[in-house]
Order: sequence, then C-alpha cells, then structure tokens
Amino acid sequence: MSREEAGAAVQRAMVACMGPGAADQLAVAQVRLAWAEVMADGRLERGPLHSRVTRVTGGTAHVEASDPMLAQELMLRGEALVWSVNERMKGRPGATIVLHALAVSVGRGGG
Repeated sequence: MSREEAGAAVQRAMVACMGPGAADQLAVAQVRLAWAEVMADGRLERGPLHSRVTRVTGGTAHVEASDPMLAQELMLRGEALVWSVNERMKGRPGATIVLHALAVSVGRGGG
C-alpha cells in the first residue's frame, strides 16, 4: 500500500467514525505535533519563549509566538522551519497537509 493509499484509508476511517471534519482535524494536529517537535529540537522553546500553530490555510501555517524576538527569529528561519515540519510529517497517518509558508504573529500575551 502506497503512502497515498494509506492516507486515503485513514481519512475514510476517520469520516466513518468521527464525521467529515475529522480528517482535516487530524491533518492540522499532525502539523501542530511536527511544529512542536521541530521547535524542541531547534531549541527555539526556551524558558518563557514558546510558539504554536493556531491554524493552517492554503499551505500557510499561522504561528503565534510569545515574544517579538522569537517571532523575528521564526520569520528569519521560515523556509528551513517549513521544510523541517514537512519532513517530520512524511509517512505519518493523516498528515495530508504540505506547508509552503509561515505567517508569524505575536500573541496577546507577548510584548
């Protein structure tokens, strides 16, 4: 079974069990998990500094950073972060989103 066939099978099972939005929710959850892993591996989450994917639209991950300095760092590393997240998701069940860009903002709790 190819990766595409496996992904389609997971989507069909999710729709059958949890409804039509389940596959999309799983895909976004995979992006969020891969983001968290990349941030931890890159040591971009230190102390009070953190970021999270709030949504994904049209291949763009919308990321909220806790601090303006972190937001700037994420923007500077944008291409590499997109590549790393996509690599993390390869082969994961339900990971159907391919990122092309980041949109970074500073969260309300940030500076």
